[in-house]
Amino acid sequence: MIYKNLRTFAFIFACIFNTCSFAQTGNYQPKKIAPVLLRQDFLLLRDTMRKIHPGLYVYKSKTAVDGMFDSCFSTIQDSMTITDFYALTRFVIASIGDGHTNCRLSNEFINDYYSNVKIFPAMVMFIHDRAFIFCCKQNTELTETELLSINNHSLKEIIQRLFKYIQSDGFIQSHKNWELPEDFQLLFNILYGVNSSYNITYKTKSGEIKYTTLQADIIKNVFCSSPFPRPDKYLQLTYKTNNIAVLSIKSFYNDLLEQTGENFSTFLDSAFTDIKNKKVQKLLIDIRSNQGGNDENGELLYSYLTAKPFMYYADQATVDDHYTLQKHPNLALQQPKENNFKGKIYVLVNGRSFSASAEFSSIVKTNNRGKFIGEECGGGYYGNTSGAETYLTLPNTQITARIPMVKYSMAVKKIGNKAWGIKPDYPVYTTISDIVEKKDGQLDYSINLIKKL
Repeated sequence: MIYKNLRTFAFIFACIFNTCSFAQTGNYQPKKIAPVLLRQDFLLLRDTMRKIHPGLYVYKSKTAVDGMFDSCFSTIQDSMTITDFYALTRFVIASIGDGHTNCRLSNEFINDYYSNVKIFPAMVMFIHDRAFIFCCKQNTELTETELLSINNHSLKEIIQRLFKYIQSDGFIQSHKNWELPEDFQLLFNILYGVNSSYNITYKTKSGEIKYTTLQADIIKNVFCSSPFPRPDKYLQLTYKTNNIAVLSIKSFYNDLLEQTGENFSTFLDSAFTDIKNKKVQKLLIDIRSNQGGNDENGELLYSYLTAKPFMYYADQATVDDHYTLQKHPNLALQQPKENNFKGKIYVLVNGRSFSASAEFSSIVKTNNRGKFIGEECGGGYYGNTSGAETYLTLPNTQITARIPMVKYSMAVKKIGNKAWGIKPDYPVYTTISDIVEKKDGQLDYSINLIKKL
């Protein structure tokens, strides 16, 4: 059985493609690498992806992707720093539109960089293409404010520019919003130069526009507590008034569930038995920030939501082969569970509902089995490239690329020429206040909405 990884790698590093030199301050200077060595690394990355990545031309034509490779290669005319070259690899990967493909700098470089370079001194969250300050140790009054500009660059401009270096299925913006906070500090340094101070414009919670200056600082003085701590349990069933059940599924990844003493199939059997006994009429399935996991768990969940046999995957393929039913039984016609739920279904998703949770959402959508609440789903509606994967370390720069090798095609109907992700029937977004104050306004909204439907 081929498993999806828990999530794509999340790094706080990124790069720029449009320029080949970056402003640095202080004595820190990344070493430069000769162009002949850089070309070797780039061609190794390009040729390996062409050889083993079956989803390379899903979202762009072969002509467009190959042209992008050629254009990036042509910029390697002189010695470049590792960050310069990382810009090329990052841009190339983001341009493909595959959320499971990514690259990272070596741990040695990461440690060296953050030991020597100061960064923007606040943790920033991105919500529906807007930026908000989660915390700032230098100025605690900035907490929960909206960031409008940095050094005379509007956040609209900054976000659009940074998004070009964040990978996602089909360039889905909601997913980029969730990935960007961990990439933001270095991305801003490379795109806009390393600064000793930052003049910012921000909007207070009352709507007042204010200005202040922040001093750059090293990373250990910037980061506060995690805005999204790990849950005690990934699988939960709760009940609300008006005969509503809430099934919270925050991971499909069996190895992760084992760490919290949970078993996916056992939990589902118990949960749907209890739902049936309580004669629940409305079910909300919360898969926000569920970044995927084991293929079969999505199929299993849907088998409790339908009374009809159903197809889940239409095809699974590598660059030179299609998997057979004998090798992968999840390609077969799937059967419903006896205690399947027959009432109304609502699915609560966000931009980090990715990989296996996006696959599950696609089957719900194509069979008209439920309504979606929240944001655009973070994974591709038609499928993704994931499963078995190769980690390629480029020998001269030590940049490592993660390359998935199985193209998953979902058994779904077409919903539009460019409908890569599932749009919500009822849009609602988290707020910076919810994140800071550990509240769940999206869930409260969803429950109140379902009561009326």
